[in-house]
Amino acid sequence: MNTVIWIACGIALNIAAATLHGGTAPQAIMETGVAGTLPKLLLLAAGNICIWRGLRSGLRDLWGTATGKTDRKSRGRSRFADDPEPVSDFDADEAFARYMQQREAREDGPQPAAAPAPRQAARQSAPHGPMRGGFGRKAV
Repeated sequence: MNTVIWIACGIALNIAAATLHGGTAPQAIMETGVAGTLPKLLLLAAGNICIWRGLRSGLRDLWGTATGKTDRKSRGRSRFADDPEPVSDFDADEAFARYMQQREAREDGPQPAAAPAPRQAARQSAPHGPMRGGFGRKAV
């Protein structure tokens, strides 16, 4: 069906270009100039492209029929229409209830001992000599 539509659109665009052209070629071009000729040329090019696509589509259909292979998708069925719905045993409510129970158990359980105090710097005083800038470790 696409073949017929492409060829019909191409012929219609070629007829529209011929109608706009108005008959005698040299006279029409001299009167309208490039501004009037450009739309006609675009319609003619679009018509020829549509005819070319229609012929190519027709040849592809014939080749697919002759070889028994077709690359067109059937319109009525999708690829996954025959696949059953996936079955899952996951229950979101049960998982949330289990999470809440574990959370309450953690809150009710013994608290870990307080973290040890951070170590004090070994040297509180400035290093020997003036502070130097640059790369490396800097004392604060």
